[in-house]
Amino acid sequence: MNKIIKYLLSFLFFTQISCQEKKDHKITTPMTKYEWSEGTSAALGYPMEVYKGGIDYEGGGWLSLDNGMTPGTYSWGTLSNGMSNNFKGLPIRLDFIWMSYMENQFYLIDKAVDTDKIREYLKKGFDVKVTNGSGDIEHMTYDKFGIGLAPGGVVVVWVAGIGYQKEIGRYQAEKVKIPESEIAKLDSHENRFWRKDYLDMVHSREQIIPAKVREENKGKPIPFGLWDTYRTRYSWKLAFELPEKAKLYPLANVKLTTINGEREQFETTKPPLSQNEMRAIPTKIVFDFVGADGKEYGGECSLNEKSSFEAFKTVFGDTPNSTKADIIVKVNEANSYLTIKLKGENGKEAFIKADSIEVF
Repeated sequence: MNKIIKYLLSFLFFTQISCQEKKDHKITTPMTKYEWSEGTSAALGYPMEVYKGGIDYEGGGWLSLDNGMTPGTYSWGTLSNGMSNNFKGLPIRLDFIWMSYMENQFYLIDKAVDTDKIREYLKKGFDVKVTNGSGDIEHMTYDKFGIGLAPGGVVVVWVAGIGYQKEIGRYQAEKVKIPESEIAKLDSHENRFWRKDYLDMVHSREQIIPAKVREENKGKPIPFGLWDTYRTRYSWKLAFELPEKAKLYPLANVKLTTINGEREQFETTKPPLSQNEMRAIPTKIVFDFVGADGKEYGGECSLNEKSSFEAFKTVFGDTPNSTKADIIVKVNEANSYLTIKLKGENGKEAFIKADSIEVF
Protein backbone atom coordinates (compact mmCIF):
# COMPACT_ATOMS: atom_id res chain seq x y z
CA MET A 1 0.00 0.00 0.00
CA ASN A 2 2.83 2.36 0.86
CA LYS A 3 4.41 1.75 -2.54
CA ILE A 4 1.15 2.62 -4.27
CA ILE A 5 0.78 5.84 -2.26
CA LYS A 6 4.40 6.79 -2.98
CA TYR A 7 3.84 6.12 -6.67
CA LEU A 8 0.72 8.25 -6.79
CA LEU A 9 2.42 11.11 -4.95
CA SER A 10 5.38 10.95 -7.32
CA PHE A 11 3.06 10.89 -10.33
CA LEU A 12 1.12 13.91 -9.09
CA PHE A 13 4.34 15.79 -8.31
CA PHE A 14 5.88 15.26 -11.73
CA THR A 15 2.55 15.94 -13.46
CA GLN A 16 2.35 19.26 -11.61
CA ILE A 17 5.94 20.12 -12.56
CA SER A 18 5.25 19.22 -16.20
CA CYS A 19 2.09 21.33 -16.32
CA GLN A 20 3.89 24.22 -14.65
CA GLU A 21 6.69 24.01 -17.21
CA LYS A 22 4.15 24.09 -20.05
CA LYS A 23 2.39 27.03 -18.43
CA ASP A 24 5.66 28.88 -17.91
CA HIS A 25 6.68 28.14 -21.48
CA LYS A 26 3.40 29.59 -22.72
CA ILE A 27 3.90 32.74 -20.69
CA THR A 28 7.47 33.30 -21.81
CA THR A 29 6.88 32.53 -25.50
CA PRO A 30 7.90 35.76 -27.26
CA MET A 31 5.09 37.65 -28.98
CA THR A 32 5.64 38.79 -32.56
CA LYS A 33 5.59 42.56 -32.74
CA TYR A 34 4.93 44.64 -35.82
CA GLU A 35 5.81 48.20 -36.69
CA TRP A 36 2.58 50.12 -37.17
CA SER A 37 0.92 53.43 -36.48
CA GLU A 38 -2.71 54.41 -36.06
CA GLY A 39 -4.85 56.71 -38.19
CA THR A 40 -8.46 57.87 -38.26
CA SER A 41 -10.81 58.77 -41.09
CA ALA A 42 -14.04 60.75 -41.33
CA ALA A 43 -16.46 61.08 -44.21
CA LEU A 44 -16.46 64.21 -46.37
CA GLY A 45 -18.50 66.85 -44.54
CA TYR A 46 -18.78 64.92 -41.27
CA PRO A 47 -15.89 65.71 -38.87
CA MET A 48 -15.26 63.45 -35.87
CA GLU A 49 -13.16 63.78 -32.73
CA VAL A 50 -12.25 61.23 -30.06
CA TYR A 51 -13.19 62.39 -26.57
CA LYS A 52 -11.31 59.68 -24.69
CA GLY A 53 -10.10 56.10 -25.06
CA GLY A 54 -8.17 54.23 -27.70
CA ILE A 55 -6.90 50.85 -28.91
CA ASP A 56 -5.94 47.81 -26.83
CA TYR A 57 -3.21 45.72 -28.41
CA GLU A 58 -1.50 42.40 -27.72
CA GLY A 59 0.81 42.20 -24.75
CA GLY A 60 -1.35 44.39 -22.52
CA GLY A 61 -0.60 47.57 -24.47
CA TRP A 62 -2.87 50.58 -24.98
CA LEU A 63 -2.77 53.43 -27.47
CA SER A 64 -4.71 56.68 -27.10
CA LEU A 65 -6.76 58.02 -30.03
CA ASP A 66 -7.27 61.43 -28.44
CA ASN A 67 -5.06 63.06 -31.06
CA GLY A 68 -7.28 65.93 -32.18
CA MET A 69 -10.03 66.30 -34.72
CA THR A 70 -10.44 64.22 -37.85
CA PRO A 71 -11.88 66.78 -40.29
CA GLY A 72 -14.46 66.01 -42.94
CA THR A 73 -12.37 67.37 -45.79
CA TYR A 74 -11.28 64.17 -47.52
CA SER A 75 -12.81 61.06 -49.05
CA TRP A 76 -13.86 58.13 -46.90
CA GLY A 77 -10.85 55.98 -46.01
CA THR A 78 -8.25 58.77 -46.15
CA LEU A 79 -6.28 58.24 -42.94
CA SER A 80 -4.75 60.81 -40.63
CA ASN A 81 -1.13 60.43 -39.56
CA GLY A 82 -0.65 58.50 -36.32
CA MET A 83 1.49 59.39 -33.35
CA SER A 84 2.85 55.94 -32.47
CA ASN A 85 5.01 54.43 -35.20
CA ASN A 86 6.89 51.68 -33.35
CA PHE A 87 6.98 47.92 -32.80
CA LYS A 88 4.12 46.52 -30.72
CA GLY A 89 1.51 43.78 -30.61
CA LEU A 90 -1.44 43.88 -32.98
CA PRO A 91 -4.74 45.62 -32.15
CA ILE A 92 -7.25 43.46 -30.29
CA ARG A 93 -9.97 45.89 -29.19
CA LEU A 94 -11.46 49.32 -29.82
CA ASP A 95 -12.56 51.11 -26.65
CA PHE A 96 -13.23 54.84 -27.00
CA ILE A 97 -15.86 57.58 -27.07
CA TRP A 98 -16.03 60.14 -29.87
CA MET A 99 -18.11 63.10 -30.98
CA SER A 100 -19.97 63.13 -34.30
CA TYR A 101 -20.19 66.89 -34.77
CA MET A 102 -22.90 67.12 -37.41
CA GLU A 103 -25.15 65.00 -35.21
CA ASN A 104 -24.03 66.64 -31.95
CA GLN A 105 -23.86 63.09 -30.64
CA PHE A 106 -21.32 61.05 -28.67
CA TYR A 107 -20.76 57.39 -29.53
CA LEU A 108 -19.10 54.57 -27.59
CA ILE A 109 -17.34 51.67 -29.29
CA ASP A 110 -16.19 48.75 -27.14
CA LYS A 111 -15.62 45.87 -29.53
CA ALA A 112 -12.98 43.25 -30.25
CA VAL A 113 -11.43 43.43 -33.73
CA ASP A 114 -10.38 40.53 -35.95
CA THR A 115 -6.74 40.32 -34.89
CA ASP A 116 -6.16 37.08 -36.82
CA LYS A 117 -7.28 38.76 -40.05
CA ILE A 118 -4.97 41.72 -39.37
CA ARG A 119 -2.08 39.33 -38.72
CA GLU A 120 -2.79 37.46 -41.94
CA TYR A 121 -2.60 40.66 -43.99
CA LEU A 122 0.62 41.80 -42.31
CA LYS A 123 2.29 38.41 -42.79
CA LYS A 124 1.30 38.23 -46.46
CA GLY A 125 2.21 41.82 -47.38
CA PHE A 126 2.27 42.91 -51.02
CA ASP A 127 4.60 43.66 -53.93
CA VAL A 128 5.02 47.15 -55.38
CA LYS A 129 7.30 48.69 -57.95
CA VAL A 130 9.86 51.06 -56.49
CA THR A 131 9.39 54.72 -57.39
CA ASN A 132 12.82 55.28 -58.94
CA GLY A 133 11.61 54.21 -62.38
CA SER A 134 13.69 51.03 -62.51
CA GLY A 135 10.68 48.71 -62.48
CA ASP A 136 12.21 46.73 -59.60
CA ILE A 137 9.76 44.98 -57.29
CA GLU A 138 9.89 45.49 -53.53
CA HIS A 139 7.98 43.33 -51.06
CA MET A 140 6.34 45.43 -48.36
CA THR A 141 3.66 45.06 -45.72
CA TYR A 142 0.90 47.04 -44.07
CA ASP A 143 2.09 49.50 -41.44
CA LYS A 144 -1.01 51.46 -40.45
CA PHE A 145 -4.18 50.54 -38.56
CA GLY A 146 -6.99 52.78 -39.76
CA ILE A 147 -10.31 53.53 -38.06
CA GLY A 148 -13.14 55.18 -39.99
CA LEU A 149 -15.89 56.99 -38.07
CA ALA A 150 -19.15 57.78 -39.87
CA PRO A 151 -22.55 59.18 -38.83
CA GLY A 152 -24.86 56.75 -37.08
CA GLY A 153 -22.02 55.20 -35.08
CA VAL A 154 -20.54 53.30 -38.04
CA VAL A 155 -16.95 52.17 -37.43
CA VAL A 156 -14.85 50.61 -40.20
CA VAL A 157 -11.35 49.24 -39.67
CA TRP A 158 -8.64 48.98 -42.34
CA VAL A 159 -4.99 48.01 -42.59
CA ALA A 160 -2.96 50.22 -44.91
CA GLY A 161 0.45 50.33 -46.57
CA ILE A 162 2.01 52.13 -49.51
CA GLY A 163 -0.57 51.90 -52.30
CA TYR A 164 -2.71 49.32 -50.52
CA GLN A 165 -5.58 49.50 -48.03
CA LYS A 166 -7.87 46.61 -47.05
CA GLU A 167 -10.97 46.45 -44.91
CA ILE A 168 -10.83 44.33 -41.75
CA GLY A 169 -14.39 44.79 -40.52
CA ARG A 170 -17.38 46.97 -39.79
CA TYR A 171 -18.60 47.63 -36.23
CA GLN A 172 -21.56 49.41 -34.67
CA ALA A 173 -21.14 51.89 -31.80
CA GLU A 174 -23.77 52.98 -29.28
CA LYS A 175 -25.04 56.46 -28.48
CA VAL A 176 -23.91 57.75 -25.07
CA LYS A 177 -24.43 60.87 -23.00
CA ILE A 178 -21.58 62.26 -20.92
CA PRO A 179 -22.72 62.91 -17.31
CA GLU A 180 -22.93 66.54 -16.19
CA SER A 181 -20.80 65.63 -13.17
CA GLU A 182 -17.97 64.54 -15.52
CA ILE A 183 -18.27 67.64 -17.71
CA ALA A 184 -18.02 69.91 -14.66
CA LYS A 185 -14.56 68.52 -13.85
CA LEU A 186 -13.09 69.22 -17.30
CA ASP A 187 -10.70 72.08 -18.00
CA SER A 188 -11.22 74.69 -20.74
CA HIS A 189 -9.61 72.48 -23.39
CA GLU A 190 -11.30 69.23 -22.41
CA ASN A 191 -14.78 70.79 -22.35
CA ARG A 192 -14.51 72.11 -25.94
CA PHE A 193 -17.07 69.55 -27.08
CA TRP A 194 -19.77 71.52 -25.26
CA ARG A 195 -18.60 75.10 -25.91
CA LYS A 196 -20.62 77.10 -28.44
CA ASP A 197 -17.58 78.96 -29.79
CA TYR A 198 -15.81 75.70 -30.55
CA LEU A 199 -18.88 74.07 -32.12
CA ASP A 200 -19.50 77.15 -34.29
CA MET A 201 -15.88 76.98 -35.44
CA VAL A 202 -16.22 73.30 -36.39
CA HIS A 203 -19.31 74.00 -38.48
CA SER A 204 -17.90 77.03 -40.28
CA ARG A 205 -14.17 76.57 -40.85
CA GLU A 206 -13.08 75.74 -44.40
CA GLN A 207 -10.27 73.47 -43.17
CA ILE A 208 -12.79 71.28 -41.34
CA ILE A 209 -15.70 71.22 -43.80
CA PRO A 210 -15.16 72.73 -47.28
CA ALA A 211 -17.61 75.55 -48.08
CA LYS A 212 -18.79 73.73 -51.20
CA VAL A 213 -19.65 70.64 -49.16
CA ARG A 214 -21.42 72.71 -46.49
CA GLU A 215 -23.54 74.34 -49.16
CA GLU A 216 -24.37 71.02 -50.83
CA ASN A 217 -25.41 69.46 -47.52
CA LYS A 218 -27.35 72.50 -46.28
CA GLY A 219 -30.94 71.61 -45.36
CA LYS A 220 -30.44 67.94 -46.25
CA PRO A 221 -30.77 65.12 -43.72
CA ILE A 222 -27.66 63.15 -42.80
CA PRO A 223 -27.57 60.12 -45.16
CA PHE A 224 -27.46 57.42 -42.48
CA GLY A 225 -26.69 54.05 -44.02
CA LEU A 226 -24.71 55.49 -46.93
CA TRP A 227 -21.39 54.18 -45.60
CA ASP A 228 -22.80 50.67 -45.43
CA THR A 229 -23.88 51.02 -49.06
CA TYR A 230 -20.24 51.85 -49.84
CA ARG A 231 -19.29 48.35 -48.67
CA THR A 232 -21.36 46.55 -51.33
CA ARG A 233 -19.07 44.48 -53.58
CA TYR A 234 -19.50 43.46 -57.21
CA SER A 235 -17.54 41.10 -59.46
CA TRP A 236 -15.52 43.31 -61.80
CA LYS A 237 -12.02 43.92 -63.13
CA LEU A 238 -10.08 46.74 -64.81
CA ALA A 239 -9.41 46.78 -68.54
CA PHE A 240 -7.81 49.38 -70.84
CA GLU A 241 -8.45 50.29 -74.45
CA LEU A 242 -5.46 52.33 -75.60
CA PRO A 243 -4.68 53.79 -79.03
CA GLU A 244 -3.12 51.42 -81.56
CA LYS A 245 0.48 50.49 -80.66
CA ALA A 246 0.14 52.16 -77.24
CA LYS A 247 0.68 50.10 -74.07
CA LEU A 248 0.60 50.48 -70.32
CA TYR A 249 3.91 51.76 -68.94
CA PRO A 250 5.80 48.67 -67.72
CA LEU A 251 7.78 50.45 -64.99
CA ALA A 252 4.76 51.62 -62.99
CA ASN A 253 1.65 49.98 -61.52
CA VAL A 254 -1.96 50.88 -62.20
CA LYS A 255 -3.49 52.29 -59.01
CA LEU A 256 -7.11 51.87 -57.93
CA THR A 257 -9.16 53.36 -55.09
CA THR A 258 -12.66 52.12 -54.26
CA ILE A 259 -15.55 53.83 -52.49
CA ASN A 260 -15.24 51.69 -49.35
CA GLY A 261 -11.78 53.12 -48.63
CA GLU A 262 -9.76 50.27 -50.11
CA ARG A 263 -6.78 50.68 -52.44
CA GLU A 264 -4.77 48.27 -54.57
CA GLN A 265 -2.27 48.21 -57.45
CA PHE A 266 -1.89 46.09 -60.57
CA GLU A 267 1.19 44.79 -62.35
CA THR A 268 1.27 46.07 -65.95
CA THR A 269 3.66 43.54 -67.49
CA LYS A 270 1.76 40.32 -66.69
CA PRO A 271 -1.59 40.02 -68.48
CA PRO A 272 -4.36 40.01 -67.61
CA LEU A 273 -4.08 43.27 -65.72
CA SER A 274 -6.52 42.11 -63.02
CA GLN A 275 -8.88 39.26 -62.27
CA ASN A 276 -12.58 39.46 -61.50
CA GLU A 277 -12.93 39.94 -57.77
CA MET A 278 -15.67 41.15 -55.47
CA ARG A 279 -14.75 44.82 -55.22
CA ALA A 280 -16.55 47.97 -54.13
CA ILE A 281 -17.38 50.67 -56.70
CA PRO A 282 -14.24 52.43 -58.03
CA THR A 283 -13.65 56.10 -57.25
CA LYS A 284 -10.18 56.79 -58.67
CA ILE A 285 -7.94 55.21 -61.31
CA VAL A 286 -4.35 56.30 -61.94
CA PHE A 287 -2.15 54.85 -64.70
CA ASP A 288 0.77 55.54 -67.05
CA PHE A 289 1.07 54.47 -70.66
CA VAL A 290 3.44 54.72 -73.61
CA GLY A 291 1.82 56.18 -76.73
CA ALA A 292 2.40 55.12 -80.30
CA ASP A 293 4.83 58.05 -80.50
CA GLY A 294 7.02 56.42 -77.84
CA LYS A 295 6.28 59.15 -75.30
CA GLU A 296 5.17 58.43 -71.75
CA TYR A 297 1.75 59.70 -70.68
CA GLY A 298 -0.11 59.76 -67.39
CA GLY A 299 -3.82 59.29 -66.87
CA GLU A 300 -5.98 59.96 -63.84
CA CYS A 301 -9.74 60.06 -63.29
CA SER A 302 -11.97 60.59 -60.25
CA LEU A 303 -15.37 59.03 -60.85
CA ASN A 304 -18.66 60.74 -60.03
CA GLU A 305 -20.37 58.94 -57.14
CA LYS A 306 -23.95 59.35 -58.36
CA SER A 307 -23.09 58.28 -61.91
CA SER A 308 -21.14 55.27 -60.60
CA PHE A 309 -24.06 54.03 -58.49
CA GLU A 310 -26.41 54.45 -61.46
CA ALA A 311 -24.08 52.53 -63.78
CA PHE A 312 -23.67 49.61 -61.36
CA LYS A 313 -27.46 49.56 -60.88
CA THR A 314 -27.92 49.37 -64.66
CA VAL A 315 -25.50 46.47 -65.11
CA PHE A 316 -25.95 44.49 -61.88
CA GLY A 317 -29.52 45.40 -60.96
CA ASP A 318 -30.33 44.67 -57.31
CA THR A 319 -28.07 41.60 -57.16
CA PRO A 320 -24.33 42.39 -56.86
CA ASN A 321 -23.30 38.84 -57.88
CA SER A 322 -25.73 38.62 -60.83
CA THR A 323 -22.98 38.98 -63.44
CA LYS A 324 -19.31 39.80 -63.99
CA ALA A 325 -18.16 43.05 -65.54
CA ASP A 326 -15.23 45.11 -66.81
CA ILE A 327 -14.44 48.72 -66.01
CA ILE A 328 -13.07 49.81 -69.38
CA VAL A 329 -10.81 52.86 -69.49
CA LYS A 330 -10.56 54.06 -73.09
CA VAL A 331 -8.00 56.68 -74.19
CA ASN A 332 -8.60 58.63 -77.42
CA GLU A 333 -6.18 58.58 -80.37
CA ALA A 334 -4.81 62.03 -79.50
CA ASN A 335 -3.82 60.84 -76.00
CA SER A 336 -5.77 63.76 -74.55
CA TYR A 337 -8.96 62.33 -73.10
CA LEU A 338 -10.46 59.16 -71.66
CA THR A 339 -13.85 57.59 -70.98
CA ILE A 340 -14.95 55.03 -68.39
CA LYS A 341 -17.52 52.36 -69.17
CA LEU A 342 -18.94 49.50 -67.10
CA LYS A 343 -19.65 46.50 -69.35
CA GLY A 344 -21.28 43.35 -68.01
CA GLU A 345 -21.10 39.79 -69.32
CA ASN A 346 -24.92 39.96 -69.40
CA GLY A 347 -24.72 42.44 -72.30
CA LYS A 348 -25.64 45.47 -70.23
CA GLU A 349 -23.34 48.49 -70.14
CA ALA A 350 -23.25 52.09 -68.93
CA PHE A 351 -20.81 54.98 -69.09
CA ILE A 352 -19.61 56.51 -65.81
CA LYS A 353 -19.13 60.25 -65.60
CA ALA A 354 -15.98 61.66 -64.00
CA ASP A 355 -15.61 64.61 -61.66
CA SER A 356 -12.11 65.12 -63.01
CA ILE A 357 -10.07 63.69 -65.89
CA GLU A 358 -6.40 64.30 -66.70
CA VAL A 359 -4.30 62.86 -69.49
CA PHE A 360 -0.88 64.43 -69.54
